[in-house]
Amino acid sequence: MRLLHAELTDFRNIACASLDPSPRFTALVGNNGQGKTNALEALYLVAALRPLRSVSRRALLRTGTELAKIELKVERRSTGLVHDLGVELTPTRRTLFKDGKKVDAGTFIGCAVAVSFTPDDLQLAKGSPDLRRKFLDRALLNVRPSYLTRALRYTKALKDRNRVLGEPNSDPVLDAYDEIIAHEGAAIMAARVRYVSELLPRVRDYFERIATPAPRLDLAYGARLRDMAGAEEPDLEAAFLAKLRARRPVDRARRTTSVGPHLDDLELALDGLPVKERASQGQHRALVLALKLAEITHLAAALGEAPLLLLDDMSSELDAHRSAQLFEAVGALDGQVILTSTEVPTALAAADLALYRVKAGNLERGPAAPAPV
Repeated sequence: MRLLHAELTDFRNIACASLDPSPRFTALVGNNGQGKTNALEALYLVAALRPLRSVSRRALLRTGTELAKIELKVERRSTGLVHDLGVELTPTRRTLFKDGKKVDAGTFIGCAVAVSFTPDDLQLAKGSPDLRRKFLDRALLNVRPSYLTRALRYTKALKDRNRVLGEPNSDPVLDAYDEIIAHEGAAIMAARVRYVSELLPRVRDYFERIATPAPRLDLAYGARLRDMAGAEEPDLEAAFLAKLRARRPVDRARRTTSVGPHLDDLELALDGLPVKERASQGQHRALVLALKLAEITHLAAALGEAPLLLLDDMSSELDAHRSAQLFEAVGALDGQVILTSTEVPTALAAADLALYRVKAGNLERGPAAPAPV
């Protein structure tokens, strides 16, 4: 996918800004707190329909305003199609536009495809299971846009079930919610299992190159229904439904659902030991870099084109060697990269680089290299 043009209005600290990125590398350069990440987040929000950071919708609007707009012109290189995409945000509403027409999320998602890599991702290997679940879900959303519908149905039914658990004489209602949760949840688990199996050889390959000498890396989808995680989907759905009903007394007492993909994890091990116990700080970073590179290359293969890659200040988080490996891998995809940095990235050729200076929410295009004297 290629981003041709972007217009941002009243998004975070950006009053009005436009961006005409290079087909290869675009750098948003400025001091911290000036709005570099905000601009990147606007692009990501159009692709993922969620911000980079979990915040209220009000926090996405510039202070004192009631409406934010993000407008992108994108080209799908695999099809040659160009689309005008728009997202409008108010404190209580999100409205999506495709080629001038208001559309729903199912029609909109997949028109823009982006992968982000931020400092928060460096906690992926050793942080909470929720981080790894989000990694899987965001990756699957890019590969299979229909995954969004299942995830939304599951989340709504789960929330409703948890609410009803505390009500007396609610078994008939819980039976209905259990069927929805089992149906959608089984599909979610099966999709995650398939994705992890497809990702594993790519992650191992990158990890072995980055973390030389590298211990043996293993990835597995760790389900609360562990004995069923490898089952065929219809069997998994039946097993999940039986488990939900068997756990209902416990769930009633706790007023929460104690089994399902909302509690599962992506398990990472080095030489047979959990990464949290075995990995050094350098190996943690190498593993996260390998996971993100595997995600990007897997997605490029699935789409037939490289996704837009959004890098948020990664040069300050990765050492020079790993930064070079990241750019080498990304460069081999012939994709488009938009990155933020406090300094002009000297590793990128000026001919391939569009440079924007960011200050107090303003984006000003400048030369990629100093003018000759």
